[in-house]
Amino acid sequence: RTDFNQPVKAGEVLAEIDPSLIEAQLVQLEANLSEVNTQLRLARRKLQRTEDLVARGFVSPAQADDERQVVEAAQARARSIEAQIHRERTNLGYTVIRSPIDGVVIARSVDVGQTVAASFQTPTLFLIARDLRDMQIDTNVAEADVGALRVGMPASFRVDALGERAFEARVRQIRLNPKIEQTVVTYNVVLSTRNDDGRL
Repeated sequence: RTDFNQPVKAGEVLAEIDPSLIEAQLVQLEANLSEVNTQLRLARRKLQRTEDLVARGFVSPAQADDERQVVEAAQARARSIEAQIHRERTNLGYTVIRSPIDGVVIARSVDVGQTVAASFQTPTLFLIARDLRDMQIDTNVAEADVGALRVGMPASFRVDALGERAFEARVRQIRLNPKIEQTVVTYNVVLSTRNDDGRL
């Protein structure tokens, strides 16, 4: 349904997961609930009759206690099945995957017909970039040069794929956590740039 580079709006359907197993489970649970409710109505009527007989002295109060326990057990089973129905209805709602934000699909990890499984970790199905007009560039600046940089300074950069064209940027952040590789110390300097024409 959704493909690479496709613009999407918040709430737009990106994919649908086959709901048939969840729907079948719901039908089964609703049938179970109907059966338990029938048992509960019968148990309540029996309890009422037993309480009437206890009041007249025909049966012992212990029998009413037994009937009350049957009613309470049926009520507990009904609540348990209602909770399962609520869970399955929630899961049914999750079979429709919607975009959480306005943006552009930059990665799609699933194809039509592919099995999607989640155990302890939620799988990433789509990666959506909010706004590709505002971009961030992470650079590595040697420790000898980082002292000359200030937040807000202008900067320029080139991209190999776009030839000699220079792009304008600004220093947005100088991160204080150094990285050491083969005795060379560098600092991550974050640049901000605009990508209004979408070339980057």
